[in-house]
Amino acid sequence: MKKIKYGIIGAGTMAREHILNISLIDNAEVVALADPHEDSLNQCKEILKTKVYCFKNHLEMIEKNIVDVYLISSPNFTHIEILKDVIKTKKHILVEKPLCTNTKDCLEIKKLTKDYPSVFWTAMEYRYMPPVSKFINEIHNNKIGDLKTLTIREHRFPFLKKVNDWNRFEENTGGTLVEKMLSFL
Repeated sequence: MKKIKYGIIGAGTMAREHILNISLIDNAEVVALADPHEDSLNQCKEILKTKVYCFKNHLEMIEKNIVDVYLISSPNFTHIEILKDVIKTKKHILVEKPLCTNTKDCLEIKKLTKDYPSVFWTAMEYRYMPPVSKFINEIHNNKIGDLKTLTIREHRFPFLKKVNDWNRFEENTGGTLVEKMLSFL
């Protein structure tokens, strides 16, 4: 079976997580990275331990036309503009959550992807974790009653250090509700 070639746009923390996950799949490989920050690219290359094309921006990657799937893991506020370019390729797309940081941009992407010929997916990995999957299943099968409120306590370190601290500002993330709650949908 032919290997599925991934190009990752945005080489930060989530990109490194995706690289590790893709490496567990027999017929998948990361062949390209795009990020304007050399240090981020180097951290990803260190994990990959294989030859990978590196680009300063997503447009260079698109022009090279070497991937089957574009995985967008750039800062939240950059998703909309990158998606507008990547959608034109008609290739498979996996975009990290949140899809966009505001409703207007999400509606624009919805319109642009209507009748999209390939897979278009927003990463919502928690829903596939066994405890969360079981909980969702129990809600849908009315095993726990009529759900009115859900409280989740997340135990993790404070804000991760990101390039230019982009994740510390609401206009970049979409705000706490967008940034955190989407993990658990």
